Amino acid sequence: MRILSVVLLMLYSSLATADEVDMSNPNQVIHSVSINTFSRINAEKEHLQKEPGYIQVVIEEELIPYFDYKYAAYKVMGSHLRKTSAEQRNDFVQAFRTYLVNAYGNILIKYDQQQIEILDNTHFMDKKIVSIPVRIRDQNEQLTQLAFKLRKNKKTGEWKVFDVIAEGISMLNTKQSEINDLIKKKGINHVIQLLEKKNSEFSS
Repeated sequence: MRILSVVLLMLYSSLATADEVDMSNPNQVIHSVSINTFSRINAEKEHLQKEPGYIQVVIEEELIPYFDYKYAAYKVMGSHLRKTSAEQRNDFVQAFRTYLVNAYGNILIKYDQQQIEILDNTHFMDKKIVSIPVRIRDQNEQLTQLAFKLRKNKKTGEWKVFDVIAEGISMLNTKQSEINDLIKKKGINHVIQLLEKKNSEFSS
C-alpha cells in the first residue's frame, strides 16, 4: 500500500516519465499514471482554468500511453468484431480512443488535490490480467473506490490499462452493453458516426 499525497505528486512528477516506466510491472504503471497525470494537472491548473479543453492534451500525453485502447475497443465491439471490415475496425478504434480521451478528461478536470491511495498487486507474475485498487479521498474525507484492470501483452510483456471500475461499475462492460445493442440495431457505421458526434460535442 502506498499513499501519494499532493506534495509527493508535485515532488516526484519530474522523476517519472513514460520512457522510464517499468511496463513489465503493472503496479509501476499505475503509480506512474497517477504521479504523471495528477502532478501535471496541478502544475498546469491555471492553464486548465483558462482553457479547459487543454485537459485533452494532458490525457493524450500522460494517460493514453498506458492505455490499451485498441484492446478495449475490440472488447466493446464483442461478437460484432469479426463481422466488420478492417476499415470499420480502424475507424471504430480511433473514434473510441478519442471518446476515452474526452471522457477521462471530463472526469479529471474536476481533480482538486485529493489523496490517492494505491494498493499494489503483488501476485501478478503468472497472470495475464490483474486488477489494482485505487482509493481517492477528497478534502471532506469522501472516499471514491476505483480499480484499474490491466492486461499483459504476450508479445511485448508490457502491462497496459484496458478498463476502469468505479464503485464496482466497469466502464468497459457498461459501454459494451450499450454499444453492442446499438450495433445490433443500427450497424457499426451508425455507431462510429454516433461516437464521432459525441466527440465533437465534447470539443465544442
